[in-house]
Amino acid sequence: MSINFEVLDLQALMAVLDLRSFSLAAARLNMSQPALSRRIQRLEARLGGPLLERTTRHVAPSVLGQQVLPLLRRALNEMENALDGIEDLGGQDRGWVVVACLQTAVPYFMPPALAALRATHPRVRVRILDMTAQEALQSVASGEADFAITLVNAVQDTDLDVQPLLDDPFVLACDAGHALAQCEQLLWRELVDYPVIVAARTSVHRPLIQEALARTGLRLSWSYEVLHMSSAFHLIRAGLGVSVLPRIAMLSAGQSDLRAIPLLEPVIHRPISIVHRRSRPLSPAAQCLAALVRRHRGQDSEGT
Repeated sequence: MSINFEVLDLQALMAVLDLRSFSLAAARLNMSQPALSRRIQRLEARLGGPLLERTTRHVAPSVLGQQVLPLLRRALNEMENALDGIEDLGGQDRGWVVVACLQTAVPYFMPPALAALRATHPRVRVRILDMTAQEALQSVASGEADFAITLVNAVQDTDLDVQPLLDDPFVLACDAGHALAQCEQLLWRELVDYPVIVAARTSVHRPLIQEALARTGLRLSWSYEVLHMSSAFHLIRAGLGVSVLPRIAMLSAGQSDLRAIPLLEPVIHRPISIVHRRSRPLSPAAQCLAALVRRHRGQDSEGT
């Protein structure tokens, strides 16, 4: 059974989820709150269940909302692209491109590519979904994103096309005043005498490092575990220890007081790739942006 959606219904839902507020969403869309609620209720009636969980202080997607949100966002993007195409029939230089990107990879890959895209396709709009590696893969598989820049170890879905982009080595991150800061390079076994800050077990980095070290008979002991890399930076600056981070993640620190020192024996890296669906060809604008990401990767981002 096909279900017809109105653009404003989808915009209403997305606005509420983006702003986590009915009143703010109504103001953004220039409509009354009752009208906004009616549009969302119409979507819920068509989809057969509640899309939002609402309390006096909280708005979040329901279980059904989490399942259909990527599909609805894709439908909205396609509707907006169709309207853009009507305004500029035959044009190849406008529309939406949705890119799912590792949070730590955004500052490395996106600024130079977006600057180049703007110079040649100034009317193309780009939505960046800064995500975890698994979320980025899922967003491509569901059709929410045109392509992803993400960490790929093994992909079971044969519909996903994986194009290697960069091998990002892990480095020792330490404060500029730390005893190791003047080292040009270090061996992994030299970290045993220092408190180490590591990523949480849920991170894709943790098992990648552990498995590589296990093959050489090494085991990395740790003193602190953090969920987000930004927390590791704070602990490093507080003098609580050193951390092992992807080299390009050091860009997001944005401070010259941190050093990135190569780690050897073994050299461990995370393989970053561009991923898209074979069954859903990229639009001309998305093809252009993906090519620019490959061409300009890391430009003006040296010094890490």
